[in-house]
Amino acid sequence: MRWFAAVMAQSESASLLDDPLTGGDWIRAGAVLVGSVLLAVLVSRVMRRVISRGLGPGFAAIITGRLSAYAVFLVGLSYALTSLGVRVGPLLGALGLGGLVLALALQGVVGNFVSSLLLQTRRPYTVGDTVELDGYIGTVEDIDSLTTQVKTRDGRHIRVPNANVANATIVNLTRDPVRRSELAVGVAYDTDLQRATGVIYDALERVPRVLLDPEPEVFLEGFGDSSIGFIVLYWHASDVPSERAARHDLVLAIHQAFAAESITIAFPQRVVWSGAAQPGQLYEGQVDVVNMSRPGLDVPEADPERRVAHWRLPGLRRSDQQSGS
Repeated sequence: MRWFAAVMAQSESASLLDDPLTGGDWIRAGAVLVGSVLLAVLVSRVMRRVISRGLGPGFAAIITGRLSAYAVFLVGLSYALTSLGVRVGPLLGALGLGGLVLALALQGVVGNFVSSLLLQTRRPYTVGDTVELDGYIGTVEDIDSLTTQVKTRDGRHIRVPNANVANATIVNLTRDPVRRSELAVGVAYDTDLQRATGVIYDALERVPRVLLDPEPEVFLEGFGDSSIGFIVLYWHASDVPSERAARHDLVLAIHQAFAAESITIAFPQRVVWSGAAQPGQLYEGQVDVVNMSRPGLDVPEADPERRVAHWRLPGLRRSDQQSGS
């Protein structure tokens, strides 16, 4: 044991070989090590409690408590080895170099681990939220040190790497209790648009799942190929089942209201052409020079006669052509 301590100490003198370690040295080192373990457990519990109060229970509180405990234990272990005459500097350097090599080899795992810490700190979502992550929409079931587990609407359980989540767009659908959706409605071109707007508002009031505060809104969107489009903006509970139920009820209510008021919901229309030519119907079969006057663009000429273009032979410049003529 004395030889091992002297080798670890890498002392320039052989004092450790000549001066044996006493029982008091071992007792003191053991007491320091046991005390560091107890202190590490206490620090871990305190840190977990503090983080849980600030950020809520979860992975962040657990990992912070563990890292704090490891730091306290390493400090106590270093002090215990120093009391035995062991130089811990070279040992820590070797451990640091080994940790760097291990981190490079496990770069993906380390990236997911760091991303999980960032997610727990920012808290863009928590367990129970309905989110859109990496192209999947579902309810968050668990957040661990590497992945986020999501249960999709069709019953699939998917684990998304936290590194992908941290580098992508996160859409939290249930962060707020209410959410707004849109519904497009097209009516025929011969529809009384003011009357149709009032009918849509009446239909909105007949759907209990559509919230009246914030108030729904109806706007004319524009002229389509076969219809004039309305856009209906309405609020509902933010969970996905409520969203689907509100849309179902609103579509049914608008269809019933339009049918009762004889308002036609437009559909795509096509004109079939027989292909037979019909000359002489447009412009009475006559064509002439097209020169529509444009205010501010056309300048009246002194000579009312129309100017004639000057034509030249290919490969001949205009000056040569005029001199030859």
